[in-house]
Amino acid sequence: MVDPGKVRLMTQAAIFETKEKNGVLRTVTFRRKDYILYHMLAVMLSATAAYLAFVALMFFMIIMAYEEIVLNVGEMIVILIGVVIGYVLVLTAYYVISHKYFGEKHVRARKDIVRYLSVLHALDPSYETPELEES
Repeated sequence: MVDPGKVRLMTQAAIFETKEKNGVLRTVTFRRKDYILYHMLAVMLSATAAYLAFVALMFFMIIMAYEEIVLNVGEMIVILIGVVIGYVLVLTAYYVISHKYFGEKHVRARKDIVRYLSVLHALDPSYETPELEES
């Protein structure tokens, strides 16, 4: 006779194995700190590249709009300080958001693995075979 509880547990385990297992295992193989740091570095590099592209685009738009732009040293320093402050603000925002996001993602992955292991643990007694009697 088919046990509906066992079927439900096996279905949960199969769904996890087909949909989530690889991504969750990649996440959980890292310690939480290392996982967050690795992804934050990638986000910081991406944010830096995007900010540099944005600043370069704005610079070229200003140059094209004003063909004869003359800036003295004081104005250039003010613009440079504005660019640096903008960069620090963008990097800080990305730092806070990515730290929170990847920290929560790692915690969710750990919970998913614990849930999966509890399903496997619940299924374990049903796979025990009685010992064969020696005759």
